Amino acid sequence: MDVRILKDWKPLVSIIIPTFNRKEIIKRAIESVIKQTYENWELIVVDDGSTDDTMNYLSKSIQVWQDYIEQISGYQKSIRTIQIDHRGVSYARNFGIENSQGEWICFLDSDDEWLSEKLTCQIKFHSEHSNIEFSQTNEIWNKKGNLLSPKGKHKKMNGSYLKESLEICMVTNSSFMAKKKAWIEVGGYRNELLTCEDYDVWNRIFISGKEIGLIEKPLLIRYGGHQDQLSLRYPAMERFRLYSLLKTREEKIMSGYWDDLSNSHRTLWEDAIESRFSILIQGKEKRGKSTQSLTKLQTLFHSGKKITKLDLDPLISNEYSA
Repeated sequence: MDVRILKDWKPLVSIIIPTFNRKEIIKRAIESVIKQTYENWELIVVDDGSTDDTMNYLSKSIQVWQDYIEQISGYQKSIRTIQIDHRGVSYARNFGIENSQGEWICFLDSDDEWLSEKLTCQIKFHSEHSNIEFSQTNEIWNKKGNLLSPKGKHKKMNGSYLKESLEICMVTNSSFMAKKKAWIEVGGYRNELLTCEDYDVWNRIFISGKEIGLIEKPLLIRYGGHQDQLSLRYPAMERFRLYSLLKTREEKIMSGYWDDLSNSHRTLWEDAIESRFSILIQGKEKRGKSTQSLTKLQTLFHSGKKITKLDLDPLISNEYSA
């Protein structure tokens, strides 16, 4: 791709903001999109059945935002709001993608904020690395007004890093960009996962042999400490990661892809499964809870027999006892 084409390459980017009962803070996220220096985007805000008047607020505000972007836009810029029945963040993001028109897609959580060069820098990165279909940017953490850079095991990485990704979630939804075609091939978010949906999809990207590029510049402000954060809402979070690991492994076995993986990748994946079993079983034992269902599932895993939806669903049930 020559320099002139690189300069003129401005593909449509679809931005999906899922929201649930975030009337008081969603404005910050939306206005950070409107302030982007990149000129060709559509914003789809998916209200996941809010009960706090979020949709009414959006309906009253959208014309003001639309009038503003029409004054400054030389390309396509648009904002749409869609309300759906409450199905969870994974379904809301997937619904937004299904209704999007862009060649590239981004996600922004309704409590986060982009810096103005975010899309410009990311599209430039992909124009210069046309073989890379996924990327994220560095970020700044805002913890009750204290600005921090991720360090240690949370420091962002570039490329393919399955080992680290199996340990903790290494990619941030709000800084991520994907070529839509490649995202669809990976399969998107699992609708049934109410949390850890990001951990699940990043690992599926890596296990498929893809990499996630890194823009070193911090272009996202990530806010923490909200009482309604998903990580604070569900007990025993490792059960969702265990579900993800077992489900993906079973899918790869059924498709014949599992045996095509390197021994090291299969070992990493199975070690991660064993680690989650250990954490969850020890947690139940510490609290005097029965471990029967977990040990039964672990035995099934060790046996090499097929693990079914019926076997896995208790892990993500609201009835799960931590």
